[in-house]
Amino acid sequence: MSIDIILLSFVIAFLRGGRLRELPKFHKLYFLVVSILLQVCSAFMPTIGGIFVSIAYIFTLLFFFSNREHEDIRVFMIGWFLNAITIWSNYGKMPIDLEQAKKLPYSLEPIINGTDFKHSVLTEASNLPFLADIVYMPFPIERVISIGDMFIMLGAFLLVQRIMNKPISLIRLREGSSYAAKN
Repeated sequence: MSIDIILLSFVIAFLRGGRLRELPKFHKLYFLVVSILLQVCSAFMPTIGGIFVSIAYIFTLLFFFSNREHEDIRVFMIGWFLNAITIWSNYGKMPIDLEQAKKLPYSLEPIINGTDFKHSVLTEASNLPFLADIVYMPFPIERVISIGDMFIMLGAFLLVQRIMNKPISLIRLREGSSYAAKN
């Protein structure tokens, strides 16, 4: 998750009149801590990084499942699931479209030579290519993202709105005026 998306979410919540009053209570936060530590380990050991990332995704699922009563966490879970099945079906790495990645301001050499701990080159042999990192996102920080990443970003946005006491409910948006008439 990118810090820029989280900061932008806080700015939007603040502009909407939100204020940070108290942090939400999460169950089994240690699962998330273990997941983050495993992902950090994958960066230091790129040859077996895919194993660390795959195990980290399991701990992330346990955290999400423990907190599934929140709508924003359920949106995160959709993104997690889409990314997880793509990573798992591609031997622990997320394929990335090199044509899109060439727009990025950093070297693609580790991805091309197979030493990147997180990504592999998207080829015809890649599984689930439509769920890989194929969408170039120029703002706020340039990156190539997947459909799963879009759900994760939406989940982060909704979570920050809730933290700032300005929650947005996708369920209420879907129900529209019929929901408003009931309340």
